[in-house]
Amino acid sequence: MSKGKNPVTHVKLSIKDIIFQDENPRYINDEDLQKLAEDIKKDESFLMQRPPLINDIGGDFYCYAGTQRIKAAKLNGYNEIYCFVEKDVPEKVQRERMLKDNLHRGKWDKDKLLDLDFELMELKDFGFEDIDLDFIKDEPEFPDEFEQEKNENPPKMSITFVDSKQLSDFEKLIKDEVLSKQKFESITYSVSEGEL
Repeated sequence: MSKGKNPVTHVKLSIKDIIFQDENPRYINDEDLQKLAEDIKKDESFLMQRPPLINDIGGDFYCYAGTQRIKAAKLNGYNEIYCFVEKDVPEKVQRERMLKDNLHRGKWDKDKLLDLDFELMELKDFGFEDIDLDFIKDEPEFPDEFEQEKNENPPKMSITFVDSKQLSDFEKLIKDEVLSKQKFESITYSVSEGEL
């Protein structure tokens, strides 16, 4: 509990009694909401550690930060959720907190992130984007003595298709539109319906 004019309490509220603010500029699609719900299932105490922020105005409970956490908890069948509740929070303070709650400052220490020993797909499941993870390489690094040999090989391109029909359509397009051009006549290619 904080000291001051408006003490903050950590209380369990009925989800049906919480009113969502329409002005929150942060949104989440159904797939990401489902992932958040799964994350909460894996670590239910997370909600107690990072509860939604509620403004109590005359007994009406307005959520101004943590809306998605409440929606995800509801997907998991929760009827109640722990919240930080404060009475009569000024509108400007609510808006600032709402933005700060969704703002992720700072940068990742790449070495420390790698030391946490998570797989690339696990990090993506946590919500990391490819742009956040561009420093993680899926390819092994080769010692310098292999560089010369690697550079002597002609450049190659690999394309993965959804199914055999897409591969067949693309192969026809390559034959008709690309390989028929004189400047590409020396290109060779191979096709496989699985791993080479």
